[in-house]
Amino acid sequence: MYWNSKDVSVFIEQKEFVDTAVIPLLLIDGQASQLKQNASSAEFLMALTAFIENQFKGRVVLMPPITYTKKSNYQQLAEEWTETLSEMGFKHLFFVSSDMAWGTEASELNVIYTPSIPLENMDQKLRQSVLDDQLRQIIPVFANRWAKNGQ
Repeated sequence: MYWNSKDVSVFIEQKEFVDTAVIPLLLIDGQASQLKQNASSAEFLMALTAFIENQFKGRVVLMPPITYTKKSNYQQLAEEWTETLSEMGFKHLFFVSSDMAWGTEASELNVIYTPSIPLENMDQKLRQSVLDDQLRQIIPVFANRWAKNGQ
């Protein structure tokens, strides 16, 4: 499910089954030298999280991305979102990022780090293969956390 009025209506009706929020974390770095890399990472992350949503349809809601800068307080940002989404009834939160800076917070904040892979020059078949490979690495993380919490 996506964060839109139609899917949120289903979420409200099916809260006991739709217990997981997936939140992309997108870095916006103001340095001119980083703009293309940031945009490429955002494209990859949005494609990957949409793919995750598709694979776990009926269990997850793909939230709008959180955009942040290097000056953001990562801990505070994640805590605020965790509190808000928990109040909404989500039992499981998965932040997904291609920014290694989240690595120090990863286990504590449920951040899944995945290296960014440039998709812009790939044909659809190769792009699908890359996303499949990334998803195969992420599925065990979801399964372990769901099992750990008895879900």
